[in-house]
Amino acid sequence: MINSRIKIISIEHFKIYCKIAVSPNIINRALKVSFIVGTALNLINQWGALTTIDFENINLTKFMLTYLVPYSVTTYTATVMKVEFQIGTKAIVEAYLKCTKCGEEIHVHKDELIPECSKCGLNTHWKLI
Repeated sequence: MINSRIKIISIEHFKIYCKIAVSPNIINRALKVSFIVGTALNLINQWGALTTIDFENINLTKFMLTYLVPYSVTTYTATVMKVEFQIGTKAIVEAYLKCTKCGEEIHVHKDELIPECSKCGLNTHWKLI
């Protein structure tokens, strides 16, 4: 039996998550963060080998993972924030949304501003349906 606390994502929701994760804004942000954080961490962790250009002692696996981890975390965080469909922001994809407080349902198109719920106003919290 599946634990009721585990959220099962439908294929449609997964497609929306993927579309958001590969959008240019998300990728650009993740690349910038990855470059800055990855470079700082590589300098901290492999200072001697990097500053003396001692390629034999540079651990390439650690070097690459040090960039991959911040990229992944940034992509995940930005995607989750976009999936929350916050009022006043532009929808990054077309989606059907449901207000978590009152149950009102709406349909938003890509690049359309996310509206407030007609019943909940500024207290609106949308979720994918």
